Amino acid sequence: MLTILPLFVLAILVSCLLIASWPLLLHRRLRPALAGLTGTGCIAGGASLIALLVSGVLPIPCFTNTASAQEDTKPAEATTAPAAAPSSTEGSGAALPTPDSPDPVLEVPPTTEVIIPPGRPSWVDQDPQTNSAGIHTIPVSSGPYKRHIDALRALDEQLGKETSRYIAEHVDSDLAPTLLRIDVSTIRRDLVKSENIYEEKIVSPTTGDMHQIHALIEVDQNFRTGLDEEWRRVRATSRLTQLGLFVGAGLLFIGSVFSYFRLDNATRGYYTGRLQFMTAAAILAVIGGGVFAARWIHWL
Repeated sequence: MLTILPLFVLAILVSCLLIASWPLLLHRRLRPALAGLTGTGCIAGGASLIALLVSGVLPIPCFTNTASAQEDTKPAEATTAPAAAPSSTEGSGAALPTPDSPDPVLEVPPTTEVIIPPGRPSWVDQDPQTNSAGIHTIPVSSGPYKRHIDALRALDEQLGKETSRYIAEHVDSDLAPTLLRIDVSTIRRDLVKSENIYEEKIVSPTTGDMHQIHALIEVDQNFRTGLDEEWRRVRATSRLTQLGLFVGAGLLFIGSVFSYFRLDNATRGYYTGRLQFMTAAAILAVIGGGVFAARWIHWL
């Protein structure tokens, strides 16, 4: 409808123009020019119409419908072509390999299971616990390492970490492991028995033979009693240091004020301003020194 309407309006305008100019077109002097103009116009109009039809600006109904039908049938044929392939067996969903295709190879996924040799003690897989005798047991493992020396180092590191964690929980202070200073040799001597150390070689699918060492920490009541006594001495030392800091700061403050009055009295007020400035500076120095010294004291 949108294509016919402009043509219909154009035809009406041309008809009106021809009717209005008809008497002029019948004049004898204008006939040769009119004939030449009409022929040229017909040639130009025909060429323009063909160009519009070829370029697709003016669609041809029959040609458009045929092309659309062909485009619609091509995807359908491409889609249905694979479905037309016959199956090699009836009643079976699996296709047999063709003579040219290689034989199917069954892929077996590699195992990721770590092989652990038998004989591992039962305490290796236990959680930290306290038995009926009041002994707190903590199993520790080094983890797998290729070299035996690396496994020993990792075991010592884990022994120190677990013992420090137990000490911090027992005395309820995160500073206790640092202040008590229990080294690995003391832990091995007092908390780990020789029969509670188990070494094994595990087999890893990626790295081969690996060394792994397990140890069991046993914290008895004697160790806890000695730990409590040592912690009380540390706290007493810390509080005595705190008291000494406050007493020293107080004495320096009082000494600065007393010195100001004595010097001001001795000079009969002649240097009052300077003495006040010196006293204020001395008090600030005492406060600053006390704050600096307090940073090195553990407030327990």
